[in-house]
Amino acid sequence: MTESIHIVRIQDDDKKSSYTGEILRKLPEWFGNEQAVDDYVEKVKEYPYWAAEDNAGKCIGFFSVKTHYRHTGDIFVCGVLPEYQHEGIGKELYNVAEQYFIGQGCKYVIVKTLSDTVEYKPYVQTRGFYKSVGFESLITLTEMWDEENPCLILIKLLA
Repeated sequence: MTESIHIVRIQDDDKKSSYTGEILRKLPEWFGNEQAVDDYVEKVKEYPYWAAEDNAGKCIGFFSVKTHYRHTGDIFVCGVLPEYQHEGIGKELYNVAEQYFIGQGCKYVIVKTLSDTVEYKPYVQTRGFYKSVGFESLITLTEMWDEENPCLILIKLLA
């Protein structure tokens, strides 16, 4: 990871929303649906949130998470600016989120993404990222989103 990057917990709801909107709108291959972006911008206010900031305080990536049934962590939404991808920032953000889940007593972490039954290059990269931090494919559900966007749920057992 770039040495001038700092991972910080963000509590301020306006900052969570602002960071989320700024990052997701720069990732149209993944977040091209403006209504979905608006929904994420609003919903991140409810959940724990970490940002990767440079020395000037600019957000270059974030993770927002939630917990189900007090034992399953869920990566709600995340993103890293394109010019900072493949530098370890996403992994560093994920590691902070995983430590949070462990501290909350979670046994598992899940994340939802586009299934590998659909060939779309940006999501090949996404699935590769999650597998690189220890996730495994659990199930593809067509009823979660729709037939053209089957949802793959990935899972990781926490030690």
